[in-house]
Amino acid sequence: METIISIKNLFFGYRDKMILEDINLDIYEGDYIGIVGPNGSGKSTLIKLMLNILKPVEGEIKLFGQDINRFNEWDKIGYVAQKSNLFNKRFPATVEEVVAMNLYPKVGLFRAIKRSHLELVHNALKIVNMEKYKDRLIGDLSGGQQQRVFIARALVNFPKVIFLDEPTVGIDIKSQEEFYKLLDKLNKEMKITIVMVTHDIGVISDRIKKIVCMGNGKLIIHDENSKMPFEKTIQKIYGDSAKILFHEH
Repeated sequence: METIISIKNLFFGYRDKMILEDINLDIYEGDYIGIVGPNGSGKSTLIKLMLNILKPVEGEIKLFGQDINRFNEWDKIGYVAQKSNLFNKRFPATVEEVVAMNLYPKVGLFRAIKRSHLELVHNALKIVNMEKYKDRLIGDLSGGQQQRVFIARALVNFPKVIFLDEPTVGIDIKSQEEFYKLLDKLNKEMKITIVMVTHDIGVISDRIKKIVCMGNGKLIIHDENSKMPFEKTIQKIYGDSAKILFHEH
């Protein structure tokens, strides 16, 4: 499988504290990765480093084989930020307009959206089953519906990989289940690589191919080839008292 993201000997921190120390991680085409760990363990920081929002103190990041500082094919990458649905509910933008915002680098900031661009928008909304809401104001939708719209915005450029930072925060249980089914579809049917920061350890451990556990500046990868039981991996990150409870309802 093609390596689409490669992190080697990565260090990141601030003057008084190092957050990530000697991190190594390869993400392959088709991966479905969950990043878990306690608050402050650097989960969101790691994503922002892979998006070039933050710069490492030391180390190397490559995207699709290119050094991240020379990489310019950002339409290959989609991003749904943490709490992206927490915005002014009176913001006067329709669902169609919100998704189209991600096309402005191609269209031009002050140029009109063409029919060909609208077709891309409608196709993205169709994938997330939100096409019939295209004329609704984004503030009038439920949290789960809004999150689908933001995924459509990430999909409109046909990305190879999508990053999601705590995407289920503030979404009810029923909407969360539908949301995870959508991610399964994107990964299995559309072959999109998914990298997601989450606290839903019990949920993702039953769905995700590879789990990246972060804590104390370190990173442990758990997948089907891991020799250490998952509960032991979690205890190594969260502490010996951590337990995993699996339940279905």
